[in-house]
Amino acid sequence: LKFKPVSAFALPTRLRELDRRTANKAMSAADFGNGTPFGDPNWYTGTYHSEYYKQTHKDWRQRCRKFVDEEIIPNVSEWEVNKKIPKEAYVKCYEAGLLPCVVGAHSGAYDLVPAEAPKDFDYFHELIFIDELARCASGGVLWGLIEGLQIGLPPNLNFASEELKAKIAPACLMGQKIICLNITEPSAGSDVASLKTIAKKEGDHYVVNGNKKWITNGIFADYFTVAVRTGGNGMRGVSMMLIERDTMPGITTKRMDCQGVWPSGTTYVELDNVKVPSSNLIGQENEGFKVIMKNFNHERWGFVVQANRFSRCLLEDSWNYSLKRSTFGKKLVEHQVIRWKLAEMARQVEATHHWMENL
Repeated sequence: LKFKPVSAFALPTRLRELDRRTANKAMSAADFGNGTPFGDPNWYTGTYHSEYYKQTHKDWRQRCRKFVDEEIIPNVSEWEVNKKIPKEAYVKCYEAGLLPCVVGAHSGAYDLVPAEAPKDFDYFHELIFIDELARCASGGVLWGLIEGLQIGLPPNLNFASEELKAKIAPACLMGQKIICLNITEPSAGSDVASLKTIAKKEGDHYVVNGNKKWITNGIFADYFTVAVRTGGNGMRGVSMMLIERDTMPGITTKRMDCQGVWPSGTTYVELDNVKVPSSNLIGQENEGFKVIMKNFNHERWGFVVQANRFSRCLLEDSWNYSLKRSTFGKKLVEHQVIRWKLAEMARQVEATHHWMENL
């Protein structure tokens, strides 16, 4: 069998030598982005048609890119050094109408705050925003800005009482308060059903004791969505509840000095005789495992969107470098083994993006 080479790798020498700016001028008016091969999802090119994306998604894409280019990317290095994202960045993200989208299209988030939702809001809008935000190429900035909200608030939106939801959700969605998810413990990570943090019922409240580890956004969080044990061993003894830093003494947070992702605020959380009102229970007692598993479905999908764009950033940088660097008298991209490596990277990135769209 004979295979024709992928068009991007068969570019004539004249075009391969163009830099991003020049290549951008040669793009079709219907194209979006800088034109680097595989530097953006394939539906960004005007010649590609997808049933998934309508005009509302194209308008939203422009809105997301403008915000990321103006408010996020120029500040990445500073926020990495400071190990923190300033409060005003969360508020700006909300004011741009973007922040509420990360908690799910069916969560009703835009009904809780005076923000403009995209027309016919769906999960493709959320995919676009996360993907565009990940262009910052910093896991710390990405997780610091949206991750606590994306994984910590949905259990409350989907399972908490209307009173609790009304109490905490608007401030979180508007970037005024930070929320985080607390599942992992020093002795229980992937094995969620074996968690040991105890919540003992005493009258109209619970007394919580235990530790949580690797908690994203925990160091600067106002609210903690926490998995606790209210019953016997295993998954049927797990419950979920919301703990509030300002009104519930006994919460200690310590920053974990990781090798990277500093602005995300990875945290070790200690809960020492924290009194939590029964009204802060999320869902039914001893049925928290179902809440966690439902939340994981959306959470893990979001992680894949982030990871795939990070991979695409690496591919884009590799492609551009291959056009500039020369060895043995020719550009890197002219070496067959380099073209193979770039093609293999593109295969994995494009295949993963396809699967995300089909989930």
